[in-house]
Amino acid sequence: MSVTERPQIRGIYSGPDANVSVAGFARDRNYVLTFKHVGTGHSVSFPSIIDSFSDTHAPNANERVFAGTPNPLITQGSTGREVNLTFKVLSASLEEARYNTQSINMLLQMMYARLDIEDGKPLVDPFIRISGFSMLKDGGGRNSTKCLIRNITYSLDPDEGFIMSKESAEGELHPISVTINISAIAILPVDNSEDRSQPYPSDYPRYR
Repeated sequence: MSVTERPQIRGIYSGPDANVSVAGFARDRNYVLTFKHVGTGHSVSFPSIIDSFSDTHAPNANERVFAGTPNPLITQGSTGREVNLTFKVLSASLEEARYNTQSINMLLQMMYARLDIEDGKPLVDPFIRISGFSMLKDGGGRNSTKCLIRNITYSLDPDEGFIMSKESAEGELHPISVTINISAIAILPVDNSEDRSQPYPSDYPRYR
């Protein structure tokens, strides 16, 4: 992931077999899930085949107990948000399977920081903006959420079958179905209004 190179924008598969795969259906209806690396501008997209989604909002609460007082004093500080998202990547042809494999590899590359040679510090922010799913609106007017991804787990289902190339001497083999699970911490947007008592916009989170 070079910092100086032009951002690589990798959309969903659009090859000759796209019309007979889920990619064509997703493109026509704009069912597209996109991951954009904020620091470099690189982005990669997949058809939005959501298997599961959870959105956890956890307040940071402090509790103090005083002698002679039956109820504790509870004060609430900031609130954290964690998002868990699972989606499928399906392939209907060998060409699409190759394309999807490269797209998955690009998504995984976004997890690795580019470090400065001299001091070893990251050259760009590690945040990734996820868009294309209405439940990810951040309340700042965008249909997306900036996240720090904690982990990406991908798995394949052998029962769904494989796509192979007879011409490949190396025994090229691709799964028809790959399931990707992402766990991320949402970066809360800053309140840019005059009311500095609020850490984020009053309409956060916004789901529609």
